[in-house]
Amino acid sequence: MQNTNSGKKQLALLIPGLDGTGKLFRTQEEALSKKYRVHAWSYGVGNHFGWHDLTLKLGQSTADEPAGSILVVAESFGGPVAINYVLQYPERVRRLILVNTFPYYGRRIRLRLAYALMPLLMFRFAQDVKDFFVERLLRSEGVPPEHRKHFVEVIHQIDRGGYRRRLRLLQDIDLRPRLHEIAVPTILLAGGRDKIVPSVAEARFMAARIKNACVHVFPEAGHALLLTPGVSLADYASEEAVDCRAG
Repeated sequence: MQNTNSGKKQLALLIPGLDGTGKLFRTQEEALSKKYRVHAWSYGVGNHFGWHDLTLKLGQSTADEPAGSILVVAESFGGPVAINYVLQYPERVRRLILVNTFPYYGRRIRLRLAYALMPLLMFRFAQDVKDFFVERLLRSEGVPPEHRKHFVEVIHQIDRGGYRRRLRLLQDIDLRPRLHEIAVPTILLAGGRDKIVPSVAEARFMAARIKNACVHVFPEAGHALLLTPGVSLADYASEEAVDCRAG
């Protein structure tokens, strides 16, 4: 059978965090697009889905890609999605980049509290309070004003039902026992000032269990690592660009 992707750039599949929109990858797409066909995936709307559904949907959308060609990038909530995808379709993936993420979210009380309080965001006052603290947090992490503005605009577009469902799914996932099954080269990027995820500890935990993995720490960056000046996914997207002894 003729390969319909012959001559095309390889795919860079970007899997978003809890926002689910894919729009927070915007600052990274131009540099990546010089070597890749960039697809920032969206989870869509609705709240009737599970981990299997997300993996299956990703699998269907990438079924025609050449073997061993896909660059998979995931941040935060997208990390378990990406890990599930790589475990299900290892033959499709060339490289995996995980950003400020985890195989299991250990802050259970915080997770349950976020799930319980999510319905309050239908009220303007609660949304304004959240915007205030998000703006303050991003500023403390060194995210520039234009990127902070973009972040707030994106979170206002979130499908709340889907967002709450994703929070619920995090209570059910534990991929720690399967990390050793990942065989593709893996880069773990972690912000040292991440207030949402203990990213450095999680990255080192995963790197110790994934066969071919390395960690790069950004001490002054926070959870919005990909909105931080000087951080470029393109720098970690090729074999030539990465020294796994660094970081």
